[in-house]
Amino acid sequence: MRTRSFEVCCADCAEKTEQYIKLDKRFKTALYLLVFLGGIGFVISAFFGGDSPLRMIGAYAGQLVAGLAFIAFPYPVTSFESFHAMSIRGVTRLTRMIGLVLSVSAVVLIVLTLR
Repeated sequence: MRTRSFEVCCADCAEKTEQYIKLDKRFKTALYLLVFLGGIGFVISAFFGGDSPLRMIGAYAGQLVAGLAFIAFPYPVTSFESFHAMSIRGVTRLTRMIGLVLSVSAVVLIVLTLR
């Protein structure tokens, strides 16, 4: 039973859309759990970091986990109606770019903290 339908330009696009939906269903929970785990790193740093020079390592590690999650699982869209505003390919690229920025900046911050 289908609850939604989307117009696509060709059979190839229809197949890619179906593939994205299957992967979204399979991996969205993993994405959200990893982002939640990343948030735990921030909470640990905020409450237990104290005055140590390494107090922000938990936050940076959490940022790295969240960034890597967005790169590995680019399925952040909570509603498929969002694809009327941006294509699946665009959402995937944007999500991975955000993940890359988060990951690279986290690594830089970790390196600067440990120096």
